[in-house]
Amino acid sequence: MSNPLRKYSEYQKRPYYEPLYEKNHSYCDLPAKPKRTKSTKKHRTKRKNFLALVFAGAILSLYGYYVCPYMFNHYFRPLYLNRFLNKDIKINIEPYVYPTRNYLKNSFLIDKNLMVSKAEKSKEITDIQVVSELTDTKNKLISLFQNYPKLHASVFVWEYSTGAGLEINSDEVFPSASIIKIPIAFELIRLIDKTSNTENPVSLTDKRAFTEEFRTLGSGNLQYTRAGNIYSLDYLANTMIADSDNSATNMLLYEIGGIDGFNRAMRNLGLKVTSMAQWLPDLEGENKITAREISKILYNIDNPNYINIKYKNILKEYLGNTKNIHLLKEKLPKDVMILHKTGNIASMLGDSGIIYTDNGKKYIVTILVKRPNNDWSARNLIQDASYLIYNDIKKLN
Repeated sequence: MSNPLRKYSEYQKRPYYEPLYEKNHSYCDLPAKPKRTKSTKKHRTKRKNFLALVFAGAILSLYGYYVCPYMFNHYFRPLYLNRFLNKDIKINIEPYVYPTRNYLKNSFLIDKNLMVSKAEKSKEITDIQVVSELTDTKNKLISLFQNYPKLHASVFVWEYSTGAGLEINSDEVFPSASIIKIPIAFELIRLIDKTSNTENPVSLTDKRAFTEEFRTLGSGNLQYTRAGNIYSLDYLANTMIADSDNSATNMLLYEIGGIDGFNRAMRNLGLKVTSMAQWLPDLEGENKITAREISKILYNIDNPNYINIKYKNILKEYLGNTKNIHLLKEKLPKDVMILHKTGNIASMLGDSGIIYTDNGKKYIVTILVKRPNNDWSARNLIQDASYLIYNDIKKLN
């Protein structure tokens, strides 16, 4: 017999989880654990991870190549970069928010007028009515443009005595370049004329100090002068047109209410496209015009509903002082008088003005040309087109 005390002592030595039965009993024998075979599941996971990594890399590459430049140009640049570049330009908006602050005395709060007059919409400027089409001239221009396949032109022509004219892409939107200075000058003169009989008139003799926030690159010599110099509005307006001075333009743009004030004035005048998105220089071409609308502004210089004869002659004098005569006027007779303004950026070249022929005709012409980067042939196109138009206008009865 086995010794029960021995079994008991062995039982006490065993861990609590070992069975009480003997290890050599057959009913507790367990099958041997099978050897683990090499599974393909791990390889499938690696393959999936690799494909996912390749797909994610492709998506990120497409995002960086297409989406990031688009987001930068359309969102980051206008929202943040331009704000940073123009951070020093500060506009006093009180005269526009409280237009009656200088003469309404019955309602004040913390030294500010609260009572303002009801805003009135300006009467829209008169449109140009083309009575008859200069069909032969138009066909000649279309044929001429075929010699410049890389260029895309917009033309508006209107002759005063007969009402004849022509249009080629005249309502198509173009970058304005410096031609935007025509409506800026128009609105400045209109402001001076409108306030001439008020208690606080704006005058061309008024002086303004040149400050650093208005100093900008591009055409004109004002950018090289010392901050603090004093200039009259008359001097600024003349150099804006004659020298195409960008710094003077920004000072006058501030005078008429900045970009918002300019755009509001153009909408009130009935111009749907002419607008500004950038202070000058607008090298990216974000300020917009059409050939018809710029011609419409030139036409309304003689409209007494907007500008009296005294101020319209001043505006015409500015336009007659333009120093760049190498576009519309280049191939015309030397004694021909032209009141105009040119525009020149990498993507657009143009000229718009009123031309007086040597036989007494008077006509408005605007030629705008979209071009590849600074393509010099746009200059030749405008010169040839202007010469063609001039000769055909002279023949009108």
